[in-house]
Order: sequence, then C-alpha cells, then structure tokens
Amino acid sequence: MAFEQLSTITDGSRYHGYRERTDGVMAALAFIFLVAWSARIIGFVTFSAHVRVVLETVQILIWMVFLADLIIRTVLSEKSWRYIWTHPLDVIAVLLPAARPLKILSVFAQGGSILSSRGRMKTMQAVVLSTVLLLWIGSVWVLSAEREVPDSAINTFGDAVWWAFVTVTTVGYGDYAPVSVTGRIVAGGMMLLGIALIGVVTASVAAWFVSVTAGEDDDKREAEEADRDRHALEVAERRQTEMLTRIQTLEAKIDVLLAHGETPEAILGKKPRGSSREGAPSAGADEGPGQ
Repeated sequence: MAFEQLSTITDGSRYHGYRERTDGVMAALAFIFLVAWSARIIGFVTFSAHVRVVLETVQILIWMVFLADLIIRTVLSEKSWRYIWTHPLDVIAVLLPAARPLKILSVFAQGGSILSSRGRMKTMQAVVLSTVLLLWIGSVWVLSAEREVPDSAINTFGDAVWWAFVTVTTVGYGDYAPVSVTGRIVAGGMMLLGIALIGVVTASVAAWFVSVTAGEDDDKREAEEADRDRHALEVAERRQTEMLTRIQTLEAKIDVLLAHGETPEAILGKKPRGSSREGAPSAGADEGPGQ
C-alpha cells in the first residue's frame, strides 16, 4: 500500500496539476521580492534600519518559499534529478537572489501555441517583460555593487538605469562603467543577454508585422470572396424571380385562351389529328364538275 502511494506521488501525474496551481502564486511572490529587493537597495540611504530589516525579512521568507517549491516540484516530477537540469530558472532563482524576479515569466509558459495569434501576442508580451526585467534587475544589481565603491561613477539609480540601457543595447557610451568585480560580472552578463535579446526582439517584431500584414490580406481576401458570393446570390435570385414572373404570365394567358374555348392543341400551334385526310376528298370533289 505504501509502495503504491509512493508510486502515485512520484510518477509525475501530480506535477502538472501542482504547476498549474502554483505558477501564478510564484510569479506574484517573485514580483513582491522584486519590489522589496529594489526598495531596500534604492532606498538604502533614506530608509531606516527597521524598514530595511523588514524588507530583508520579506526577501528571506520568499526565498524559503522558492526553496520549498523547488523541492516539491523535484519530488513530484517524473524524473526528479532530471528536473533540476531541465529547469535551470527554478534552481537559479533559489541560488541567486537577483534572478528570482525572473519567475514572473513563468506565467507565459502556460498554454497557448506560439503558432496561433494568441501565442504570438503572448510571446511579444514575454519579450517586452523580459527586457524590462533585465533592465531593472541589472540597474538595481549594479547599483548595489557600485554605490559604495570610491572610484565608481554609478552612484544613483538614475545612473544605473542609464548604464543598463546602453549596455543592453550594446551601445556602450563609456560615461558610466562598473569598476567592482561584481559590477563587471553583471555587465558581462547583461551584454550577452542584450545581444541575444536584441535578436529575439527583432525576430518577434518582424513576426508581428508579418502576422499583421497576413491578417490584413486574409481579411481583404475573405471580404472579396464574400462580395462575389453575395453578388452571385443576388443574380441567381433575380433570375429566379424573372423566371417565376414569366411562368405566371404564361399561365395567365393560357387560362384566358382556355376560357374562350381554345383547345390545348390550338394554343400550342398543333393541328388536330385527321384534318389532312378530311381535306383531301373535299378538294377532289371541287375539281370534278369543272372537268
């Protein structure tokens, strides 16, 4: 009995149900973590020690939830240890605090085909959200690493945002550059992700334009086909009406002729049977006296 229960738990049948119920919750917790983490770093100078402790406590509690979620998903998956290798975002979210807000993207992994219009829209939303998250996380992270470094030029959140933007877009003006080891590691990661993200954004925008253009062409083609079908139907109905009118007129004329004693043969222009034989003797009789 115990073996059957263990098999039921670990055969992966409950994993998908658990994921559907918890992905939204984990995304919400990731957003709360992003707010608490950003507020603690950006407002480090202005916030009191008590507020900073509260924000850090919130971060620790959310980390514990993330760790428990990773353990549960690993146990419920069909191949427990393989889950860790195939879901690096969940593992990184536990090991690296700055990566936990990326769990927000998990809501875009549920349902929908990327080949459908809804799937294309969902992909565009995921790309935009990924870009915003990358800029925000990079800004907060490099500010945390560079603010207390004496020779660093990145001392405010505005400086960090500007640096993150020019780094992700691979422009690199050079007016702001990290000098700490952590800051340079963050910069290298953002450069690599920025190059990849630019390609994804370009492809997504191109696919969106193609889908919009194709959709307009399809709508135009469908409208033209509908107009042709409607015109053909109108012509057929008009011809049917004309045919019925002619039939009714012809029937009325036939009724009038029949009412005046005309036979159907006379109406149709046919001679009665035997009329040719009766006419021949009369012609011969007329010729006899003349001879």
